[in-house]
Amino acid sequence: MGYTRLDENMQQLPQEQGLHQMKSYSDSRANFESIPPGYGDNFQQYTGYDPINTQSYEAPTGPPPGSPEKGRPRGGQQYQGQLPSAKIWAMNKLRSFILAFDIVFHSSPLMFIALALIAARIDGKEVSQYGEHLQQVLLLSPTIFPVIFAALMGRCFKYLGLFLAERGTTLGRLEQLVGSTSLFSALERQISLRGFSVVGYILMILWLLSPLGGQSALRLMGEETNSVLSNGTVQYLNPDTVMETAMGAASDINSARSVFAPIFLASLLSSSKYKDTSMDLWGNVKLPRFSTIENSTSDEWKTVQESNSTNITYASLIGIPVAQLDTIGASNFSVKARQWDVVCDKNEMQGGKQANFGTMDTSTWKVAYTPVNSTCKSWPCSISFKSMANNDAEDEDYFNYTVASCKLSYDMYETKVGCKGRSCTPTAMRKLDLHTGVNYTQDSDAFFRSTPSLNIMSTLPRVDNLGVGSVAFRGSTNAEKWMADPTNFVGLKTYVQLYELSPDVLSNRLTILWNSFFQSTYAMNTLGGNLDQTFNNITQSADSQLFNGTASAVSTPMPSVWRTNWKWFTALLVSSIILQIAAYMALFFKYYTCVPDIIGYASSMTLLNPYVPTPTGGTTLHGLERAHMLQDMRVMIGDVCANEPIGAVAFAKADEGRVARLNRKRFYV
Repeated sequence: MGYTRLDENMQQLPQEQGLHQMKSYSDSRANFESIPPGYGDNFQQYTGYDPINTQSYEAPTGPPPGSPEKGRPRGGQQYQGQLPSAKIWAMNKLRSFILAFDIVFHSSPLMFIALALIAARIDGKEVSQYGEHLQQVLLLSPTIFPVIFAALMGRCFKYLGLFLAERGTTLGRLEQLVGSTSLFSALERQISLRGFSVVGYILMILWLLSPLGGQSALRLMGEETNSVLSNGTVQYLNPDTVMETAMGAASDINSARSVFAPIFLASLLSSSKYKDTSMDLWGNVKLPRFSTIENSTSDEWKTVQESNSTNITYASLIGIPVAQLDTIGASNFSVKARQWDVVCDKNEMQGGKQANFGTMDTSTWKVAYTPVNSTCKSWPCSISFKSMANNDAEDEDYFNYTVASCKLSYDMYETKVGCKGRSCTPTAMRKLDLHTGVNYTQDSDAFFRSTPSLNIMSTLPRVDNLGVGSVAFRGSTNAEKWMADPTNFVGLKTYVQLYELSPDVLSNRLTILWNSFFQSTYAMNTLGGNLDQTFNNITQSADSQLFNGTASAVSTPMPSVWRTNWKWFTALLVSSIILQIAAYMALFFKYYTCVPDIIGYASSMTLLNPYVPTPTGGTTLHGLERAHMLQDMRVMIGDVCANEPIGAVAFAKADEGRVARLNRKRFYV
């Protein structure tokens, strides 16, 4: 084909010399039905060339220039004389640099393959700074992978299209490959071409690998904490040690008062912090009040809701001593213990004569069996609770008192305990037969109803004012103030009105007070939290062993390790390998194909275009090279037959008179 250029004075030529008559005109479009008669017969196939006003260029003499850019004009200038020629893909410094860059860039998927293999290699190894750095790199993958994927996969389809175009292919196949730059564009080509081909489906599947690869890198690895399960033994206070309580005899009370009184008052004064916790201030395990969870389920084991621990009512401010706990692992075991329970059904204010409080010289509150001076034959036992509410009246017979009628019981319970290190929480509880154990017999139970319970009734109300004269005029005791308000009870002389409490609230607080005091009266040397965890020198009682051993399931944590998610590893590896194959295929097709890369560039529309008065040579140029040469030229898509009844749409240089803007009301061929 000869090179041509348009005459500079083409605008002044008659239009009959610039157009051929069309041999046929399609009448299948409805828009052309209104064309005036005669025009359809006078137009011939439009070729875009003017055979009359064109000139042929001869090849230049001498050797071809060494560089394709040498001597080429810019900005739409015309050659005066002969046009240069060049070889296809003549290598120069610029193209050598581009080749080196392409090799490096098209090898970038190897980075993701390496990351996947490194993650697989550290699977099961301890968490280290090396793995943390790898994890930080993987966090960037969801951003980097889709960008690199789009660039390389799009290049592969583009250069594959050029490769097929060099050897001959269908326009539809070429459009599918070159236009497939994303999942949406691949789907768009399938719909627009109205032909759902296998190639189109493959293209869409390949584009789905982009988000899959990015997300798989994000989920590739994580930390895992393992543990080793083993069986152990935990030592807890033997429930039969209650037989050694100081409440068993008056002499024992007098000799042990200096020990149990400070323990009890210390637990009372610290209750604002430890009342709702599962362990006391010495690290002993506290047990729930069974009556508060008894109706939680119909099963034998009543579940303690750990997630709602603030609503758990613990039976005592002093817990059960436990030894030989694993310091770092988790352990589960069960303990057996006895506890008191007080349930009141009536609480009211009464005057002095009606209350029948008795002498006020020794205490401001009293607990006694009812009727007075009676004994309890079996649990529960009926008791009365009385407390001074004021002493403002001139006659003591008109003092006001809190009077409540209650039931006192004593039972045996087994509690499941779960610990993390030495921090323990009760998880479930059940009721056992009271006589469970070795030393607590029927006679022991009868002894408890007659002696320890009575001694508690007489000792507890006077634990902090023993020997004080005129106690009735010194205000309520700390125990009474605590029952009135456990969060704010330490203060000056005052009287509390316990009759304002509901029977349920009074029952809870009196139960806690009773159990706390009783637990301070036996095995006192074990309550301070200084147990020998090797359990070699715990002081032993003459009548019973102080501690029982119970089986414990111990879960010892191991150092955290890295774990590779093998499903996401496979997804990342497959996506990266396919991307790497596509990248090297693109590299091969780009440099093996002879045809210049002119598909998809705006500058390619100027190639051999008679409406763009530029050199028609340079057919070996790639699209970007041609764009560089013509970047200053103004172009326009418009009507190149503006003065004809039927217009023609073409890409042309934006010169006045050469091309006009399109009109919606006008017909075009």
